[in-house]
Amino acid sequence: MPDWAQIISDALDILKFDGAVQDTLAELRGKWGAQVPALLDERFDAIGIQYMKLPHEKGAAALGQELSAFGWALYNLDDEDEYLFALIPEEERNEWERYCKKQGQYCHLMKQQGRKWGDHAKAQDPGKLMPCEEYILQDEYDYFFNSLAGDFAAGEWKNQDAEEWKNGCVADLRQRPPQVTRAHSLPHLGCLTYSAENGLYAASRAAGSGTIGRALLSKNPATLNWFEPSPIGYDGPPRTLCWADHSLWVGDPTNATRIELTDRGTCQDVKNWPLPEDGWSTKYHCGIVTDGLGRVYFSNEWYKGQIYRWENGKVTKHTFSLDGYDHLSEAVSVPGTGRITMIHAVSGKGRMEECLLELDMDTGRCRIAPLPGMGEGLKLRWFTGDWLLVQGNGEILSDDFAQLINRNTREVLRIRPEMFGGEKMQHIGILTDGTVVIVTRRDRVGPVFRYPIDLWGFLRTANKPKKLEWREYKEVYPNLPIFLPSKATERKIILKKDSLTILGSVFTPPFTLSQLAEKLGPAHIVLQNGTRKSPITGRESPYTQALALWDELGLQGWLDEDEQTIKTLGVRVAAQGEYAVRQTFDGVVWIGSKDYREASWKDFAGFAHTLKLGGFTVYTRLPGPVPEEQSAQKAKLEALSAMVQISWKEPEQKAAKAQKYKLSKPTEPVLTFTSFNFKLAVMEVLMYEKGLLAPKLDAHEFAREYSRRKIDIDAEGYEPIPEIRKWLEKYPVPERLAPEVTEIEMDGGSEIYTQLCPFWDGEDGAFDLNTITEAELRQFPNLKHITLMSSKPEQVLPVLERCGIKVDLL
Repeated sequence: MPDWAQIISDALDILKFDGAVQDTLAELRGKWGAQVPALLDERFDAIGIQYMKLPHEKGAAALGQELSAFGWALYNLDDEDEYLFALIPEEERNEWERYCKKQGQYCHLMKQQGRKWGDHAKAQDPGKLMPCEEYILQDEYDYFFNSLAGDFAAGEWKNQDAEEWKNGCVADLRQRPPQVTRAHSLPHLGCLTYSAENGLYAASRAAGSGTIGRALLSKNPATLNWFEPSPIGYDGPPRTLCWADHSLWVGDPTNATRIELTDRGTCQDVKNWPLPEDGWSTKYHCGIVTDGLGRVYFSNEWYKGQIYRWENGKVTKHTFSLDGYDHLSEAVSVPGTGRITMIHAVSGKGRMEECLLELDMDTGRCRIAPLPGMGEGLKLRWFTGDWLLVQGNGEILSDDFAQLINRNTREVLRIRPEMFGGEKMQHIGILTDGTVVIVTRRDRVGPVFRYPIDLWGFLRTANKPKKLEWREYKEVYPNLPIFLPSKATERKIILKKDSLTILGSVFTPPFTLSQLAEKLGPAHIVLQNGTRKSPITGRESPYTQALALWDELGLQGWLDEDEQTIKTLGVRVAAQGEYAVRQTFDGVVWIGSKDYREASWKDFAGFAHTLKLGGFTVYTRLPGPVPEEQSAQKAKLEALSAMVQISWKEPEQKAAKAQKYKLSKPTEPVLTFTSFNFKLAVMEVLMYEKGLLAPKLDAHEFAREYSRRKIDIDAEGYEPIPEIRKWLEKYPVPERLAPEVTEIEMDGGSEIYTQLCPFWDGEDGAFDLNTITEAELRQFPNLKHITLMSSKPEQVLPVLERCGIKVDLL
């Protein structure tokens, strides 16, 4: 007979962290893999990838469901903030549950709601994989690369059977697979950085003991021909290396060093500024950054650090210090200005949220932008051109690995864990020829070098369009409030079936010059000369087109022959191409309730896109790479993407469509409910689990069909939407379906809650079952078990017990 008490004592203790289902799988395999070989089946790896972005409880339930298909039952013995897992063979389940009940031991079977014991876990869409050329290093060594810059990656190596890392190594990323050069005298090699202006690489190393560090320079790291430009010995390998014109700045906990270089890349002068030891953290390495005017700032303090400024060879204390835990090590310059961009944390929902802060180093004026989806421990650096890279710590798979942010257009491109099949991204870089390289780490393999086929095109198609949202601080740095400033009114142009809204002003077609000028101000009129070909004779004739320009708004109107009617209105959304209106619109363009790039476009002639909305026809080319076969027209096609053109024609009247969500008067007996939350639990079973009720409620579809007012899901979805609640309250549930309800598992992630309140976070008790009547329950003769979600179980448990219904508390 199994020793049940010992099984409980040996239960696997796991904390609940969102996105950590793969870590949980690794823990299960570590404890029971030898005893239960099924845990090593590749189906469990697939579950880890499919559920890594979902809440941890959903992933854990999926693992339990999959184990049932192999004849094993996974039980949770703790109903608090962590899991205590026990794994029991199927044939011993009944005896185990009797023992737990007798001992008063909480015992919950991990399985998915609505799926039977023995069924495989429900498959989830894992998302798009990034198309890449992949290479691994197939030799007898292990490698760990800690940094990537220019054409190389730097790190350490060891024999596969050894415990300790030996020395430094360098991988030439121009070769495929990368060619690795292993050193035998460069311990603790890392912090590789590259200066295109100087054609030099810098890195850091330390002696074998790791106590005395040095800065290194090289023109070609692959040769391991490094030289030490400075005689200064640092406290371990210096972690801060910052290029500033023809100088390399080096920082450790108590030093900031400027190494001035000649045009040939040799050392010309070395100046070191010893810094007072930080009283908070003696191991925080000095952060160093330049602004766009060539001035250098550094600070070595962990909390509210004093900033020092270098300008024209002189170091002075800056006029203000850092705020809180801000560090200059995570900062970059804004070209041509006295501003820098850095990581700054504010108080968010239950945790500190790291954001992007742009700071004027002369005035202290600043603005901030949230980075939703990025988590904590962020790294910031310049990537290429106008693009910044914000990289996460790569540990929490519910967070983005990184985000690429265009500082001019504010476009945000997300790099997410599912794009690499669950492998953790360690580095992303761009080679000197523009090739992008991503390094991930694969279990039992090591580093995987990925060369994306079309990084920019893939990221734009795999993600919904997203823009960085700047918010202005009224306060001056470093005296900033702990919370984000309120949102500024977003500049929007919104096209609907019968109107066009520009910055809050509504215009109805046909558009006229005077109509727009009344609200937008006077237009600048220009004449554009050109030629056009007759479709009959083929002859070309000159013509003059009058244009109305609102330059500061990025709007361009094509005037009709009466010089009053605007037949087409264009919104300039990007800078490329030649248009009469020079400036771009600094805001968002929506078609209906979506960003214009997300609308339902149709192909136009194989090179552009068009759509119809009411009487409007919209024409543009969606942003994206130009196909190889159209490369001869690349500039022209890219210019099409810079303008969204809106034309209007009186639409033809069409017959009204039938309404899917119109409720008909019932023609048969229906169930009676006094508790709305109980009705929701029943409808979850009948509508979503068994598919017996129609239509299956979809909030977005309901909102599109609803005609009495516009339901804005994005704005209203944090509370139950009144019209959807009313529809659910009135929905007639046929009495004949009552016997189909045998078990109810209330769960915060139930689909019906998602449709009633799309952004409900599950934190309040909005859908708790706190009241119920015996009459309601007696309508369901086959209902034997309820997993109860309630904040007042004492009010409902007696009623459930009188009706003979077994209850487990959620």
